[in-house]
Amino acid sequence: MTHHSVERSSRLVVACLAVWIAAACGKADRGKAPESAAAAPPPTGGATAAALPGALTKPLDQYSGDELFALTRQLQFSGGNERQRRCRGDASCRGPRPSASTRIRLDAVGGEDSLSAGALPPNGVIALRAINRGQRADTMYNTRPGAAYENYLIVAPVPGTATATWRLEELTTTAGARSHRTIASGTFRGCNHPFVRGPKADFKTCTEAATVRPASFGSMIQGDNESPIWLGCAEGCCTADPPGGRS
Repeated sequence: MTHHSVERSSRLVVACLAVWIAAACGKADRGKAPESAAAAPPPTGGATAAALPGALTKPLDQYSGDELFALTRQLQFSGGNERQRRCRGDASCRGPRPSASTRIRLDAVGGEDSLSAGALPPNGVIALRAINRGQRADTMYNTRPGAAYENYLIVAPVPGTATATWRLEELTTTAGARSHRTIASGTFRGCNHPFVRGPKADFKTCTEAATVRPASFGSMIQGDNESPIWLGCAEGCCTADPPGGRS
């Protein structure tokens, strides 16, 4: 073999080796997600509208009392709190320092910590349960006391937008006389806080959710202002702001 033949063979081997290395590296890179994309959390915390256990299969107003009752019995509730709330219906409930109050227990629906206004079932979803455990109706949402009444927060999309509304539906649970009616409604508002997994329900504003909230009764009732229903969602937390409420 001549000197020139050896030189050409060497160059061919080097070229083939370079092509093989490039192909192997390219294959490895294609199987690896960019670090920035891999580190980013899912925008809705991992839940999809189809997987939401409280999703309504038809418009709320088409549900009978028995049908809504049956759906609520399939749900798991957790992550809640019971709070003292301003009451209505008696002079002792009014004024800057009311002597009477009521109590409401809130619990979120399990498996729905990632609710997002832009990814809701078309007919809405049951997101939270509220039960008045006091002796009087509350001021902000008009929940009634008594074992026969349960209240469910239904969050529904506004068609053609990335926003949502809420309805608080009172369910009468008495066998043979089950029915439901809307007792309050408003705007479902995201707090734009970091996402935290797990069901959560309370009475807070977005601002209060970002700080440590005092647990005393006096701190929760100031004049006629109270904090709205608050729950975990894809935006960290969301509030069910009543008309004229604060967030």
